[in-house]
Amino acid sequence: METVRAFIGCTLDLGATRKVQELSRSTRALADAAGWEVRWVPAPNLHFTLRFLGDIDQGLIEPVAEAMRSAAKATPTLLVGVGGLASFPDRDSPKVLYADVSRGHEGLAKLAERIETALGAIGFPKADRPFVGHMTLGRVRSSRGSLGTITPPGTDCGVGTIAAVTLYRSDLFSKGAEYIALARAPLGTDG
Repeated sequence: METVRAFIGCTLDLGATRKVQELSRSTRALADAAGWEVRWVPAPNLHFTLRFLGDIDQGLIEPVAEAMRSAAKATPTLLVGVGGLASFPDRDSPKVLYADVSRGHEGLAKLAERIETALGAIGFPKADRPFVGHMTLGRVRSSRGSLGTITPPGTDCGVGTIAAVTLYRSDLFSKGAEYIALARAPLGTDG
């Protein structure tokens, strides 16, 4: 059977997303000026990954979507604050640049936990890593200095709403990933 590379994620409302896009643009300008090489995430691809699934059989798409819907029903709409530029694995050797969650991490983590539990019920193994709420802005190819050298002033993006979760297919190309929504589930629809 054919496989697809997939993940479950969520996005902020348009107003908050625009502020994250501005943070990304400001960071990019400083990184370019400092001689960093970064593969930036295109604006339409900005999201929080709740659970990376990897390559799954196409026949599992509907069961995964149903597990996602079950978790979404039990979760109210979330208010999530995004503020601050951060990096994995640390500030001195950045490999991934991301917008950090400044408020509402508990709700986001609870949603990820519900998804994890629902996926476990249909046979998925537990995730390799604990959930860390973040929105990837770029992947660093080479850097000159620590994260502080490219952090723009005023990195608080405010608070935004997360109203749904989405199962995405991720197609990898030399220019970067392209995400295609396979299923979507609104939050808090169990009454």
